[in-house]
Amino acid sequence: MMRTVAIGLMFLVGAAGPAWSVDLLAGKIAKFRDKSGTVKDKALIKFVKDPAIVLPIPSPICPGISSFRILTNRHDSGEIALPCSFWKTSGSKGFKFADKSAQHFGLKTAKIKSGPNGGLLLLKLKGTEYGTNAIDGPIDYVEARLTLNGTEYCGRFQAPPSDQTKNDPDKIIFKGPSKVCEPPPTPTATQTATATETDTATATATATTTETDTPTATDTPTWTPGGPTATPTSTPTATAVPAVFRADQVALRDPHVFVNVGTCTDLTEAPGVLGNYVNGFIADAIQMDSGDGTFSLNLLTAFRPLTQPPLLGGGVEIYTGDCTIPLFAETCSPGTAPPALTSYTNQSAGTCVAPIAGTTGAGNVTPYSPGITAPVAPCFATDPTNVRFALNVINIDLTDVVAGATYVGNPASDIVDGLIVGFLSEADADAILIPANVILIGGKPLSFVLPGGSGNCAVHDDRDIGPGGELGWYFYLEFSSHQVAWTGP
Repeated sequence: MMRTVAIGLMFLVGAAGPAWSVDLLAGKIAKFRDKSGTVKDKALIKFVKDPAIVLPIPSPICPGISSFRILTNRHDSGEIALPCSFWKTSGSKGFKFADKSAQHFGLKTAKIKSGPNGGLLLLKLKGTEYGTNAIDGPIDYVEARLTLNGTEYCGRFQAPPSDQTKNDPDKIIFKGPSKVCEPPPTPTATQTATATETDTATATATATTTETDTPTATDTPTWTPGGPTATPTSTPTATAVPAVFRADQVALRDPHVFVNVGTCTDLTEAPGVLGNYVNGFIADAIQMDSGDGTFSLNLLTAFRPLTQPPLLGGGVEIYTGDCTIPLFAETCSPGTAPPALTSYTNQSAGTCVAPIAGTTGAGNVTPYSPGITAPVAPCFATDPTNVRFALNVINIDLTDVVAGATYVGNPASDIVDGLIVGFLSEADADAILIPANVILIGGKPLSFVLPGGSGNCAVHDDRDIGPGGELGWYFYLEFSSHQVAWTGP
C-alpha cells in the first residue's frame, strides 16, 4: 500500500517545455508603467479576436501545468510556473487565473478563451513582485508567452506591424497588430574559465549572456522562504559542460505522513504494522537496481558553472534523469523532461538554508525525530522560485522553493546536509488525488495523509501559514549528493 504513497512524496523535479506553439497575430495593446517605488508599477498585455485561439484550449486546472514568460530586448522574466489551483473555468470556452497577492512575478489576472469571432488572451501584472523587476523603456519589442500543458500561445509587439506610441523609461505603449514570436536568445558558451576572487567575483566558465547586473555576495544571507527576500527568479540556460551531482539520500523530515492502519500510524521514518514507510521506499528507489541496470529515482543537480566560496555562484539546473548502476559509479543523462532552472549563491560563513520558525514538528511545536539539519558554510542556496514537482503518479506545485547544501572538497566531490524547502497550499493538496488502487487511501486527496488535512487521523495539526497568508504545509526534505559522470549537454 505505502509504496504508492511513498512515490507520491518523492520529489522528481521536472518542467514541461512547449510542445506546440500557437502564433498570436491579433495583439490589441501592450502597456507598461515603471514609476518610482513599486506600488504604481503595472503591465497589461491583450490579444483580442485572435483566430488562432480556438477550442479545445488545454486545461491549466489541476493537475494541469502552466507558466508564462515576458521578454524584451532588455528584459526576461524567465519561465514563471503558475499554481494550477489558481485557475478556474471561464464560461464554457476558457480559463481564468486570479491571484490577489500577485506573487508570481506580479501576475494578478490571466484570461484565455475562444469566441465566435476569435479568442482572447489577457495578462495583468502589478504589485511588489512585478515592480521590483518592472519593464522599463526604451525597448525594441515585447513578447508575451502563456504555456498550457505544453501548448505555448505567443505574440510579439514590435514596430512594424505594431505601432509604438510611447517608449519612455517610465511608460511604454504598443498598439497592435502583433507578429510571430522569435526563438528566445541563446547564450554563447566559452571553453575556458577565469575567475577573480573578489567581492564582486565574475565567472566566464560557462557562458556569456546579455545579463549585465553583477550581484554582490554576502557571507550570511540565510534564505527564509516566505520572507521578504523570497522573490522568484530564473536564470537563462547555459551551454557549457556542467558539474552534475546525483542525490544518494533523500528523506522527508516535515510534515510527517499519518495513515490509519488500524491505529493512526506515523509512516514517515519507521515501518508501521505493514512493514512499509515513506523514507524507506525513497531510499530503495534511489539506491537499488530497478531490475534493468538503472535506478528508479534520479534527482540530478547540474551547476553551470560549479563555483565555490569565495566566488559568487551561478546557474543551476535540476533534472529527473536516467542513471545506470552501480551506486557511486553512475553514468547519468538528462532524461526526457526539461530541467527546472534557477541560480545559486555561495556563502563562506553562516547557514545557507534554515527552517522557518513555527513551521516544523508535530503541531508546529514538538520536534519530529530525527530533526532537520541545516547546511552550513562552505555552502550554497538557490534563489526562491515556484516549481512543479512532476511525480510518477501525481504532480505537486510548491511555491517559494529553495535548496541548499554544504560543499565537501574543492572542487566539491559531494554535497551534504542538503535541505529543500517549499510550500504546498491546502487548496492544492485538496485537489491532488491519491490513485484509486491504493489500499485504504485510494481516491483521497493528498491532504488526507497530512496532519491537519481534512480526514487525517492525527490529533495534531501541522498546517502552516504560507506566502500570501494561505494555509498549507511547508515541506522539508534532506538530501546528500555525489558527483557523477554526465552524458548530457
